Amino acid sequence: MRSTALLLALTLTAAGCDQLGFSHKTAKDSQELPTDEQLRKIAYLPTSVGADGRKVYGPLDQAKTCADLEVAMRWNRPPDIEGGPFHQKVTYLGAGVPAGLPDNSEVFISSAIIVEGDTLSSGAQRWIVRMQDHTLLQAIEPTGLWQKQEQAQQDAPKAATTAVVNPDAPGREFCAHGVYQGMKGKSPDAGEGKNIPLVSILFAMDRSSR
Repeated sequence: MRSTALLLALTLTAAGCDQLGFSHKTAKDSQELPTDEQLRKIAYLPTSVGADGRKVYGPLDQAKTCADLEVAMRWNRPPDIEGGPFHQKVTYLGAGVPAGLPDNSEVFISSAIIVEGDTLSSGAQRWIVRMQDHTLLQAIEPTGLWQKQEQAQQDAPKAATTAVVNPDAPGREFCAHGVYQGMKGKSPDAGEGKNIPLVSILFAMDRSSR
């Protein structure tokens, strides 16, 4: 894990990844906020007041679908506004990873399908997911963050909505917030030396496929 990704993970965990923002322009200035109709669909999510007095959604693990999670993320961190601890815009990965995306970019995987998932010997969680353009991506959530997500699942009341439900199951929908690490992932479909995009995960969610 690169030091920048670790720092981002620790900062977001401590301060709440959906409430950070240090840009001169704030989310109030965004031209790419979700529509009123989209926001009505996520009215069930809890909210709080951010540092600038603006409503923010969170905790986001109660999102019923990846689509709902993306709407909440786009409200909290609009794609056209720099924010977060590194004063970056979030790149929303819809169909796939855009060509030329710089390493250490903050990203949100909108909707992918789990090909395989497992816990590594280190305790980190690893996924291979298929993006909407059918390309593969490797996602790894560091041990500390993954243990917190697992613990939240175990501690949740019966029938409560949690972020991770069955994260190792192929075919489930996957969405996540993380940091792009470049073409450093290992593909299960090709021989030695074949690399695919790698994302270090800060928060992941799995849901039934649409």
